[in-house]
Amino acid sequence: MKIILISFSLLFTQVTLATPVIGKATKVRGKVTLLNVGERDARVVKAGTPIRKDTSILTEKKSFVQITLFDKSKIILGPDSKMIIDKVPKQDTGIVNLMKGKVRSEVKKAATKNKDKLYIRTQTAAIGVRGTDFQTVYNPQNNITSLLTFEGEVAMAKTEKTKNLMDNEILKRELAKENVTKVKNGRYASVTKNLEKTTKPIKISPVQYTRLKLNKELLEDKKINEKVFEKELKKTVKEYAAISKEEKKENIVAKREYDVNNKSYRPTAGGVLDLETGLYIPPTIDDKKFNKELNIYELDTKKGSITSSGSYIPPKGIKLDAIKGFVGDGKKEEVSKLNREIQGQLVKPKKPTLDDLNSDGEDSYDKYFIIE
Repeated sequence: MKIILISFSLLFTQVTLATPVIGKATKVRGKVTLLNVGERDARVVKAGTPIRKDTSILTEKKSFVQITLFDKSKIILGPDSKMIIDKVPKQDTGIVNLMKGKVRSEVKKAATKNKDKLYIRTQTAAIGVRGTDFQTVYNPQNNITSLLTFEGEVAMAKTEKTKNLMDNEILKRELAKENVTKVKNGRYASVTKNLEKTTKPIKISPVQYTRLKLNKELLEDKKINEKVFEKELKKTVKEYAAISKEEKKENIVAKREYDVNNKSYRPTAGGVLDLETGLYIPPTIDDKKFNKELNIYELDTKKGSITSSGSYIPPKGIKLDAIKGFVGDGKKEEVSKLNREIQGQLVKPKKPTLDDLNSDGEDSYDKYFIIE
């Protein structure tokens, strides 16, 4: 029996050693563990720990790990997250399977023109990257995948859960389809189970965008230097103003819109992203809150606040649930009002009645989504 156990142990060790090293952990905070192919027990990750192909990596709360690949690209896995990384330098495009949580990627441009360097895969979305800085959030409870691009351009497409999560050819085909959405710098888009396509890219709150851009470790308790923040915020405003000029030429408005013909949805621009649930909280459409220069609506403070790290905090006495939306005892009217504007992420669009289509004062969102 002892000989058999030793043989199995040697076999696992041989399988692990045969799996190529693709990078190493360069920054670690808190408790991070990994499980290599062929191993039964997880190992604690420290700075300098080699990362092998097909390694499963798990972070606990208030923890993160930065992995630097051999091509100098960086992948940062945020708190309470899990991913499987498959990156083979100088061969096929690498794949990161994000099982849950948050990941920030800084990918170096490929030497070959128009070649994807990295695929990020969740249960519902495929993301193709060439050379950029971006953040992805995936919540397995509601199957929402959110994408925020800080630099460059990222391709995003909704995919079926049955697709092979780690197949380069499948991902390549998915991202070559006509319905792929290109999410450029300064913009956010998401995939939900209730919509057939990726939402049209929009600009979120410039304050949250700036804080998230500075918070590369994805930590909730990250203290951002306010002088650095103010300087970076000015850059964001200039970036948003430039994007708004492009949007004006293309007649892109800040108001939400659901197009029943091509089944595309654009949320109201200027809101905030909740990093835990993956839900997007849009600003209320109010002419007094419209910023013409930036083509966004400003978020009312009654809808919550943004921390120094960029996290969203709901109004006092109210919580945000991944499935139910806003919940709060004794605040039914306030909760109902908040949920009215995020229903498009929680329910499927309905076929409108003649009364819906002929009614005054309702926009396309109200016509096609059930509002309770």
